[in-house]
Amino acid sequence: MLEIDRYKTSLNEVFLEQKKLELQLLVEKEIADANFQLGKIPKEANDVIQEKCNPVFVKLERVKEIEKEVHHDLMSLVYAIAEQCGDYGGYIHLGATSSDIQDTVRGLQLKESKQQIINALEQNIESVKELASKHKDLACIGRTHGIHAVPTTYGMKFGNFLNELILVKETLENAKVDYGKISGAVGTYASYGTQEIEKIVLSKLKLKKQPITSQVITRVIHAKYVQALVLIATVLEHFAKEIRNLQRTEIDEVRESFVEKQVGSSTMAQKRNPEKSERICGIARIIRSYVQPALENIGLEHERDLSNSSAERVIFSQVSILTHYILLQMDQILNSLHFNTEKIQSNLYFRKGAQCAEHLMIKMTDKIGRQKAHDLLKNLAKEENFIETVKQNEIISKYFDDEELDEILDPMNYLGLSKEVVQNLIDSL
Repeated sequence: MLEIDRYKTSLNEVFLEQKKLELQLLVEKEIADANFQLGKIPKEANDVIQEKCNPVFVKLERVKEIEKEVHHDLMSLVYAIAEQCGDYGGYIHLGATSSDIQDTVRGLQLKESKQQIINALEQNIESVKELASKHKDLACIGRTHGIHAVPTTYGMKFGNFLNELILVKETLENAKVDYGKISGAVGTYASYGTQEIEKIVLSKLKLKKQPITSQVITRVIHAKYVQALVLIATVLEHFAKEIRNLQRTEIDEVRESFVEKQVGSSTMAQKRNPEKSERICGIARIIRSYVQPALENIGLEHERDLSNSSAERVIFSQVSILTHYILLQMDQILNSLHFNTEKIQSNLYFRKGAQCAEHLMIKMTDKIGRQKAHDLLKNLAKEENFIETVKQNEIISKYFDDEELDEILDPMNYLGLSKEVVQNLIDSL
């Protein structure tokens, strides 16, 4: 078993060799039937082909045996079908080039893959939407450059993640992959003499056609799909990093779930690690690495060369399965996330009023001007107890009494329009 088998999902089935064989047989069968409809092969031949283009008769093992001899995977399939069709085997693959089969099969695979990924993405969106709504009032300290900034809410954290998920979903939806190609050796339809066969086959398979192809469909289509999955993975990594950082011992605001028999470390018994979030970050790196070969596959020589083929046998299955996997992982994390409300509160008030220095600066603008207020508060913020230092300052105490300063420097009074912003986002969906 390969180590990558750790990350299996239902998408593995789409890219299995046996499933690919079934799809190849389906395409060959539909090409034969279209040829029959246009009077290019006799009814008896088509009847036999329709029966025998079936994995019950054409075995994967036999196709592989033939490939060892002929060193051509698609022609191995043609020979294996022909063996089953007897005298009518000569009508198999009539007019077709290998890419007519392979690119059309790829369209079917990626169409199914894309839909399963969208389904998982939509589940993530629903989970994040629920968390954003539930925690839109949960105040916490915001951090920029890793340093305490001004107050925000967990609703804002989840709202920003939600917005990114919506954006990448739109990108994936716009990455159209449901294309097939039945246009012959270099896309001129010379071997078919008509575009009707392509029209008939793609209609049956519920695929679309490009207005023009070479021997293959342009790889711009596939690169856009890979890029969309890379964006999804990177957005998941973005929030997985947030969870990892918030679970740090010193911060300890949220934690991944930790079941009773789970082990954090083989030696440090106290450990409770954000291992699922770390896994997402690691896999996201692998997913991003597939962009380069996907882009390079666009630049094939002349009407095509074979340099894309070997790369694509790895790229499409792995980038799809791994993206699907980390979407499922993130949804598990989100639906079992633990909030340490005591530590959230403690961290929010940790700077003893300094986290609301901006609020006080704004209040002082019409008193002494923004820049003077900024300079003054910057110096006062060096002291450990900011709120007490502020109360004792002669300039500030001229304009605000202690009760007013307590109100201004209370983080709960400086959340701005966070609740409204989050609710507007949720309502827009």
